[in-house]
Amino acid sequence: MKRIGIILTLVFLSSINLFAQKGDYVIDEQSNFMDRVYFGGGFGLSGGSNSTIITVSPMVGYMVSSRFSVGVGATYQYFKFNNFTDNQYGGLAFARMNFFKQVFGYAEYSFINQIDYRDGVNRITIDRLPIGLGFSQRMGSRSSFNVIAAYDMLYDANGQYYNSPWVISFFVAL
Repeated sequence: MKRIGIILTLVFLSSINLFAQKGDYVIDEQSNFMDRVYFGGGFGLSGGSNSTIITVSPMVGYMVSSRFSVGVGATYQYFKFNNFTDNQYGGLAFARMNFFKQVFGYAEYSFINQIDYRDGVNRITIDRLPIGLGFSQRMGSRSSFNVIAAYDMLYDANGQYYNSPWVISFFVAL
């Protein structure tokens, strides 16, 4: 069963995340709705001799102000390990507040619905509430490298679904 956890971890490490970015775009009372909306998401593909994992996770965000944005996303994962197959699905809602040019606060509520690997039959929903800080480093005129370190406020050491309450994310925004 620990192999399932390892494989799920590999999905997150091998996924490609793309987040739309408006650069230093200034939001003011003149900005219309579409000026404030941005799109992004991720795609992951992982496989081996006994496993296949495919992840698709689109997202949309809204810039409330030049420093604060919120958004939602969806996740679908096809998961196959030996003879075990599952279609996992979930969603998320997030908020991001830019404190300085490169430092931002981040909070997210996310959930995933999957077959409980402990009994292999019942579907369960696992939720997380990571809250933390991020750092963004510009790479050229439109792209940036981002790191987020967050602590899962809903972490349950007895839940056995995640090995740590820490959620570390690395992604490139295009």
